[in-house]
Amino acid sequence: MADLETLVYELALKQEVGIDNDMLKESLPQYPLEQIVNCVNRLLQQGKLELLQVGNTIFYRAVKMDELERMAGLTSDEKLVFKHIENSGNEGIWVRTLKQKTNLLQGVITRCLKGLEQKALIKSVKSVKHPTRKLYMLIDVNPSADITGGPWYTDQEMDTDFIDQLAKQCYQFIYAHSYPRHNQKGIYSANHTGFPTSSQIRRFISENKITNVELSVENIEELLTMLVYDGKIERIAPAFDVDMGGSSRNGAGKPSVDWMYRALRITNKDSPFTDIPCGRCPVFDHCSETGVITPAKCEYYKKWLSF
Repeated sequence: MADLETLVYELALKQEVGIDNDMLKESLPQYPLEQIVNCVNRLLQQGKLELLQVGNTIFYRAVKMDELERMAGLTSDEKLVFKHIENSGNEGIWVRTLKQKTNLLQGVITRCLKGLEQKALIKSVKSVKHPTRKLYMLIDVNPSADITGGPWYTDQEMDTDFIDQLAKQCYQFIYAHSYPRHNQKGIYSANHTGFPTSSQIRRFISENKITNVELSVENIEELLTMLVYDGKIERIAPAFDVDMGGSSRNGAGKPSVDWMYRALRITNKDSPFTDIPCGRCPVFDHCSETGVITPAKCEYYKKWLSF
């Protein structure tokens, strides 16, 4: 009988979602169905198998040995609470949600959580979105950015100094590549593709060790969006051919959309002149009554006057 248990367990272990009754019958034709069913029930009681429903089909998923070792010595209530915490992944689970999913009394859940914490199986974390809630997750799981706030939060507090300093570095890097170095009052042509992208800005910050915090491209884009709303930079046409050493193709060899960013010349914010498009116009120095760039042809003016 022990050999059959080993066969069933190993069959289930080979499949990520486990095995169902039809697969068991096909894989073990030499054993009577009743004998297989009794074997499965014993493995379920021993905790070596667990039920998993996919659609209308019931699967028997094998519990790995390291997981069995962690579950050893736990009460049935602790095992139930542990499984729900495990399934929550890096998002964690709230006590009230645990109560709804397990149908256990609050006192029982509190006792289980305390026992699991003492066994160093779970930990509690606080969420920046819900500071009053205590979330539970496995001890070796790192909380998601939604919970910690990502690199912009320290001890559940937004680190505004860190954000401002990084945003300043981003702006300076973008500005350095937004205008010709030999003529800071000049502008690049409309088809210029050398404006920096978010991936290039991230590489600049990383290579120059501006911060020890690991930042993703998405983190950099959050800073750039803030600078766009502050009127310091603008997002322009996607770049497919960049001349700053960045790749314009993804892993599949297909062009990837990567927005470029150009710094705007900042004038005195206290001046009422900044309320009209001229105050922040990137081609202000080239505007005249005649020529290619004129107030009569100005797209910025048209948008401003349409409000």
